Amino acid sequence: MKPLVVSFDHGFYRPLHLENRERTLKRLHCDFISFKASWKVVRELMLESMQRKGDFCWHCHCGVYAGSMRLAIEKQVPLVFWGQPNAEYGSYGYSYEEIQEVNERQFNRFINLGITAEDMAGMLPDWITLRDLEIFRYPSLDEITRIGIVSVHLGSFIPWDPRQIAEVIWDELGWKWNTVEGIPEEYGWEKVECMFTGVRDYMKFIKRGFGRTTHLVSIDIREGRKSKEEAIQLIQKYDGRRPASLDLFLELLDISEEEFNDIMIQHTVAPHRHDPSMVKPGIPLWDMPSWRGQLGLDPPDTQSGEKVVTDTHQAQKISR
Repeated sequence: MKPLVVSFDHGFYRPLHLENRERTLKRLHCDFISFKASWKVVRELMLESMQRKGDFCWHCHCGVYAGSMRLAIEKQVPLVFWGQPNAEYGSYGYSYEEIQEVNERQFNRFINLGITAEDMAGMLPDWITLRDLEIFRYPSLDEITRIGIVSVHLGSFIPWDPRQIAEVIWDELGWKWNTVEGIPEEYGWEKVECMFTGVRDYMKFIKRGFGRTTHLVSIDIREGRKSKEEAIQLIQKYDGRRPASLDLFLELLDISEEEFNDIMIQHTVAPHRHDPSMVKPGIPLWDMPSWRGQLGLDPPDTQSGEKVVTDTHQAQKISR
């Protein structure tokens, strides 16, 4: 088998993730393609999906799934593997008993928030056309059938325990774990690649009253790794903190925190009611000082009193 590794770059990869990726590619000797969309277009997509669905990640999810399938067609790759199946994190739609195919049905049910690229073209400013959104448009059945593509989850064939898989890539590939805003350090593999994972989890807390720590410890209770009492202590410590990265996120999208809260509160799921005045600040991540340059933002204005993060915590110190 001659694997081609592809990666949709959503624009917010953290430095350690890029180091991990480069190290892995060299050890596995794989061909590799990374692709990304225009930031000017992505910004409009983030704002639109956040306002309509309370989630700014439409461009990322659609880019990963639709964009990768488009590359498979372009390069005439007949077999596509993904990671965990939907049954791992959801109890509806799919079960472990079936080999779940990754197709347009799944894309429209779980990935695109119910918004197609064609829909987006009609929602966005007139200067954005469907041609600008081609990377986010899922290929037609005719295009896929012509190549004979089979697209499946690796988790349909091997037991998918994220913790165990993280340990395998740690041991065999030297993949370094990292810290993420709003979750305990022991989950150093979970959503570590994106600068704004903490923001997205905070948005989930605003909408539903629980965050990623609740999600992770619930899995550990199910797997017998934690007691309910241990889980509750972690939830109380980590869930619902205002991420320090929110300041960068707001600056990037050129919106105020008041506008951000107004948008998110519109998506609150009853009976939960979010009170911004009760939110406590989170701890900045160790690599945050390097993000501004990577995001193309101006240096912080220290004369105006803006804080510069100087946390020197190193990801290499995280142990399993």
